[in-house]
Amino acid sequence: MAEKGLDYKSLAEAGTEKYRTGKRPVIEYPGTEVVDFYGFKRHNFVLDGCEGFIVEPRTPAPELPWSWCLQWADSFVPRTPALKLLERGFHHVHFNVFPTYMNEEGVRKLETFYAFLQSLHFHPKAALIGLSYGGLFSLRWAQEHPETVAAMYLDAPVCDLGFMAIRNESNAKADLLEVFRSEGRKIAAAYHVTTPEELQNHKLCPLNNYDAIVQAQIPILAIRSGQDQSVFPETNIDLLAERMKKAGLEMEIIRRDFYGHHPHGLDDPQVLADFILEHYPAF
Repeated sequence: MAEKGLDYKSLAEAGTEKYRTGKRPVIEYPGTEVVDFYGFKRHNFVLDGCEGFIVEPRTPAPELPWSWCLQWADSFVPRTPALKLLERGFHHVHFNVFPTYMNEEGVRKLETFYAFLQSLHFHPKAALIGLSYGGLFSLRWAQEHPETVAAMYLDAPVCDLGFMAIRNESNAKADLLEVFRSEGRKIAAAYHVTTPEELQNHKLCPLNNYDAIVQAQIPILAIRSGQDQSVFPETNIDLLAERMKKAGLEMEIIRRDFYGHHPHGLDDPQVLADFILEHYPAF
């Protein structure tokens, strides 16, 4: 006799999602340099004048899911979802367009990279990893091409194009002020403006340009570091989260009230990987 309270159908099916089968795809990885990436093979290459890499999982999952770290792809890797997802059969990629600050040229270069990955039969949707500047790049890409994004993990993200240009004696240490101002001028030049106000009001600034992300209902998990003195949360992730919520998309936020800008990620990044796996198609 069956014991009360036990769902034998569910028990019989438990864990089957971990053992998906399928013919292992043959992938023509680009480049000639293969280096170690935390025990995985990393293929380095150059495309459209930009350096990139693809990290190969030991056994690629069917349909070739992938994570995409938009910036600082060599920083805090064990604290991000990257290694957890590689273990689940995801590829992990990066393509360096940092000098563009993700202006129109940066988007075009990433379109070339994305098209290349599609030629390798990668899944149409990526899991975006956006650390700091990578948050800006992730938001810009998702706004331009929401159909290509399964989910986003943002960590102390830059959401305001003017975040460097607004630094002054009242909100920056004297020894860093010129560094901030120089960086602000580079961003302004990339977006063809001259003043902090023009950057903050720019039509491509993520704080003003998120409607396509909201309409697509892209799942977003963000880490907010309360003591961040590099990318102020009050004028970046807080404003974006508030505006997106009013527009109809509420992101999940992990609050680290006593952390600064670094370290990115979490001591145990499993929750970050779980968020991506929950929202990635077929996982």
